[in-house]
Amino acid sequence: MAGITDLISREAMRKLESLVVRSRYVVEGFRAGMHASPLKGASVEFADHRQYVKGDNLRNLDWKVFGRTERYYIKRFEEETSLRAHVILDGSGSMGYGSPGHLTKYQYACRVAAAFGYIVSRQQDSLGLTIYDSEIRQQVPARSGSRHLRVFIERLALHEPKDRTDTARALHALAGMISRRGLILLISDLFDDPEAVFKAVAHFRKKMHDVILLQILDPVELELSIDRVAEFVDMETGERLEIDPALARFAYKKELQRAIDECRERCARLNVDYRLVSTGENFEDFVHQYLAERRRMSL
Repeated sequence: MAGITDLISREAMRKLESLVVRSRYVVEGFRAGMHASPLKGASVEFADHRQYVKGDNLRNLDWKVFGRTERYYIKRFEEETSLRAHVILDGSGSMGYGSPGHLTKYQYACRVAAAFGYIVSRQQDSLGLTIYDSEIRQQVPARSGSRHLRVFIERLALHEPKDRTDTARALHALAGMISRRGLILLISDLFDDPEAVFKAVAHFRKKMHDVILLQILDPVELELSIDRVAEFVDMETGERLEIDPALARFAYKKELQRAIDECRERCARLNVDYRLVSTGENFEDFVHQYLAERRRMSL
């Protein structure tokens, strides 16, 4: 069975302990937590305690408990609620690509997902997972706890990228299943029909979910950095195409940038948090930089 240390080093895990994952909007959960609740009629009276996590509001520290135990605990109130975070991961054939010296896009995405899941689990929030290609292949309902995190990691490691992508089909199905608003982390190379994909993303936003979209690409896909005539094979359809990258590079990069800009603009219109990520970038650095930036923006 795969464990979290197969994806994240212990040193990296220690660094992740200083980070938090929070929704930019109100969320709906089933227990007290550190996220604003949409339930207007809820009481603001004290409910119970939970252990302090770096980034918590210091005004809610219970100093009386600290005096007795020398441990930091946060007061939890009826009006607060836990975060339900759902990782939705593209497990199609194209995600199996990795140029020499780099992780495949799926391997890289698994490490980002594991880091994200580790932080959410440490916050004592709920974590769910869906892996899809043309169908939903793996699904783990949102729950909390260390045992649940192990299941999350095992399912990531179990899947092998294959088959064609149908992101829109998977997202529409999931949007209908996830009833309580929460945080959606979608990780994909977005090698799919953009019109259909963003209609499905809009479905999540219509249901008031906070959506993060990470587009994962390999350095070769970003730069077409091949110095010889080569045969390119579509990993989902098997279609083959022989080209000279030196002749095609300018037009390729222009079209790729157009597609990225369009994706960024669509996300901005939907108020979706979009990031383009290269597998040439250290995944730990990306997670740290992204969550630090997200926290600054929410202050």
